[in-house]
Amino acid sequence: MIVIGPRDRFSDKLAENLGCEFFELERKTFPDGEIRPRILGVENINSPGRVILASRLERPLDPNRYLVEILLTAKNIKSLGCDSITLVMPYMVYARQDKIFRPGEPLSAAYIMELLRHAGIDRLVTVSCHFSGIETFCPGLKATSISGFKSIGKHLVEMGLKNPVVIGPDKKSGAWAKEIVDILGSGEYTFLEKHRDRNSGEVQTEETLSVDTSGRDVIIVDDIASSGGTLVNAINIVKKHQPKKIIIAVVHPILSGDCIEKVRTAGADMFLATDTIPSEISKISVIEDIARFIKTCEAKEV
Repeated sequence: MIVIGPRDRFSDKLAENLGCEFFELERKTFPDGEIRPRILGVENINSPGRVILASRLERPLDPNRYLVEILLTAKNIKSLGCDSITLVMPYMVYARQDKIFRPGEPLSAAYIMELLRHAGIDRLVTVSCHFSGIETFCPGLKATSISGFKSIGKHLVEMGLKNPVVIGPDKKSGAWAKEIVDILGSGEYTFLEKHRDRNSGEVQTEETLSVDTSGRDVIIVDDIASSGGTLVNAINIVKKHQPKKIIIAVVHPILSGDCIEKVRTAGADMFLATDTIPSEISKISVIEDIARFIKTCEAKEV
């Protein structure tokens, strides 16, 4: 088994955790904007067997370029005669369009997974996919979403928080808040009610809180921080209940525009994210959990 990917801390550390040889993916862009990903040292790859293609969305964020690079590289790897390709895509692009919300829209998540399968990818490993049921979303592609909240929970344990309150900014995130509390082994969890206008994108959050946060550490958790609007709404509600400290912890730091500044200005004492996407707040690593899952799969398939 070998690992192929761009030379960065993420792919390097994943190869190290897996105990695999690493081959760098060189990136070049032609004047017209077309890309040419090249596997360096390909002449030293003999009978590659199972290949791990590890690549995360980088800054400046360009999901279209990222996706094309993965598709081209997967086809290139397939031409080497490998047995199988496992794609590690920590943040699955286009996952937020997992339904046709309005007539005429594409079912993007399904179409992207079909493209990955046609490119020769056998298994997709992602982290906290935005939609549930990824395992059965694309027949013929083995897909697994590893929880990024597990890594967040382990990081929070090390902070030694006493009787915290974990809050999800909407109903869906209530399950993630519970997951964090279960890992912490103490505290309470709840969630807020959020409503989004499909046309304008505007978010409104009901100002109700079912748990007493007075004088307690509050952790607001979510899968994605993009514009920061949902998090700011949650912070403003929590602040009215006199918490001791407000910590924001998210899996995927998209961080569009002035998201970080907005969240901090709203009153967050700490803003944390995992390293599924590189950023200044990506202090929590999901690499060990990804490596552990891949090792388990390898052990079953040998």
